[in-house]
Amino acid sequence: MLALASLALSSAAWAQSALEPNSQGPCSPATLKGFYMSEQAGTLNSLPFTQVNHILADGVGGITGTGTSVVNGVVSDVAITASYTVNSDCSGTLGSVPGGLSQNFVIKGDGSQVFFIVTAHPAGAATVSGEAIRLSKH
Repeated sequence: MLALASLALSSAAWAQSALEPNSQGPCSPATLKGFYMSEQAGTLNSLPFTQVNHILADGVGGITGTGTSVVNGVVSDVAITASYTVNSDCSGTLGSVPGGLSQNFVIKGDGSQVFFIVTAHPAGAATVSGEAIRLSKH
């Protein structure tokens, strides 16, 4: 019971810090800036799916990078080009270029951590979520 209470408190604390503005004010596209690693998992067309990425967010709405995905045991390399928006409450959206993939996300106020969920995937029905962690601000 104590572990559950501790987990609930830490989740509430993280949620509060995600909504707190960073030292420059509320969240903006500049909050999401630097090199990130991300991992996502779930199902794609009812098949097991996982992907890891190394991406660069430019702080003005653009993302580029590379990744590796595995769908039902089949491995593929992925090139990533996307655009994003960040709202002042630290929520945001991402869309791939060319279109087809979209995600909603919540970013920690200091930009160090992002939780996201896929809302549309060009390959079909997806139940995929993940996390990105900033490696550096450069």
